Amino acid sequence: MPDKTDRRIKYTKMVLKQSLLNLMRDHPIEKISVKDLCEKADINRGTFYTHYSDPYDLLGQIENELFNDILVSLESSLKADAISALLAQIFAAIEKNRELCMVLFSEYGDKVFLKRVMLIARDRSIAEWKKILPSVGDKQLDMLYTFYANGCIAIIQHWIQNGMKESPDELTLFIDKISTLGLLAFK
Repeated sequence: MPDKTDRRIKYTKMVLKQSLLNLMRDHPIEKISVKDLCEKADINRGTFYTHYSDPYDLLGQIENELFNDILVSLESSLKADAISALLAQIFAAIEKNRELCMVLFSEYGDKVFLKRVMLIARDRSIAEWKKILPSVGDKQLDMLYTFYANGCIAIIQHWIQNGMKESPDELTLFIDKISTLGLLAFK
């Protein structure tokens, strides 16, 4: 009996997630009510509240699952020396979760989520830059990372909004080229 219950719970959560993402294609999260979600998912409100406290809680869990998937895919890259390997893994994880990311990074998505993903590479990037540019101070390196991270975020959003036509490797090469040229300004 527990296996049957687990499958029903998984199905209910999947339907709720899909319903939220479908609603977010046309509406910001703050305009989506529990009633809207339940109607879309064809479940009752009690079932919704068994699993989530509100639409923000559901969105947070969806984002955490994606964030954890990205972290798992990055583990091997974190051991590598190149930031480009880290970026390639981030782009590949986004491509793998294309439908979800198209909603999360749309105009109605969570603006903070992509920044959270980019912070994964912060410490690694600054440590690598310190080796290359030992005379540059921590404050400047932090500002440099902020500049690059926001540029990467804009490139990722542009990539997603335009149908993800380029491969993760193409985006990585592009950002790597920009980064290398930018770092030369500090030598």
